[in-house]
Amino acid sequence: MSDTSGLTEPAAVRPARSQQFLSFDVTTEIQALLPTDQLEEILSLESGQIVPIFDLSDAIMGISNHRGEVLWIVDLACLLGFESLFTQNYRQLYSVMVIKRFQSHVGVAVRQVGQLILLPSHKIQPLQPALVIEMTPRLAFCLKGSYQISEQKTMLILDGEKILDLLKAD
Repeated sequence: MSDTSGLTEPAAVRPARSQQFLSFDVTTEIQALLPTDQLEEILSLESGQIVPIFDLSDAIMGISNHRGEVLWIVDLACLLGFESLFTQNYRQLYSVMVIKRFQSHVGVAVRQVGQLILLPSHKIQPLQPALVIEMTPRLAFCLKGSYQISEQKTMLILDGEKILDLLKAD
């Protein structure tokens, strides 16, 4: 009998690993994805449901009551070095992705939440140097990769934990 313990199935036989992402708009020009395993839920909050907290980073929109607990709400565009949602928002309803990390939760307000996308791992590309040059250092810090939809459109893949690390640095 031969030992086959060191052999693996050919790539064509192995099922491709896939990961689920939620798409969203950071700005009108920047679309991104966040792994759903880093998300707790998605909320729609009216501006009156967010209580401003002054003398903090401009990226901190305030706090909101969420299931009887305080939920910090962060303006992702502002945190990443872009124009604040306050100035680019055309309505008074915010899309908030609740990012979880261990026992803590932070609400990240984005311009608009899109759809769920299931991506096979081979479709996720490493960062292209040309893309990194065109972005803010804070956005580059949070990037995990990209997904090329077409020649003209690329979606950035962000890391929720890196977003939360940026908050600690502020």
